[in-house]
Amino acid sequence: MALDKDDIKQLIAILQKGLSDEDETETQDEVQKEENGFSNIKTKTSKIQHNTTNKFLELGFDRLHKEDIAIDKALQKNPPTPRRRKLSTINVRCRVCGKQESISSSLLYESSDRYKCNKCCASPG
Repeated sequence: MALDKDDIKQLIAILQKGLSDEDETETQDEVQKEENGFSNIKTKTSKIQHNTTNKFLELGFDRLHKEDIAIDKALQKNPPTPRRRKLSTINVRCRVCGKQESISSSLLYESSDRYKCNKCCASPG
């Protein structure tokens, strides 16, 4: 499927038209830069100027947390439970060095006679 001479001429005409449109916009930008005193700085300006407004404030999301607090207080049956439970500690003796320590009961796996302190765990042997 080859292009005819007429098709190629039409394609060239379209490309030249596109180039001439870009040249016009560049010259308008250069005139604006020279008027503002920025002739040495090369920046491109967009053809479409966007009107930026903060639509988040219009939706009312900034007030939602206040309504949630009121609903939570109205629906609350029991007071909130504390997040941290009291830990029960156990006195154990290291099986290597014999040091007596008070540790949490959750750190023991089987029994207190197999406990090793941190210092002995880090040393070889």
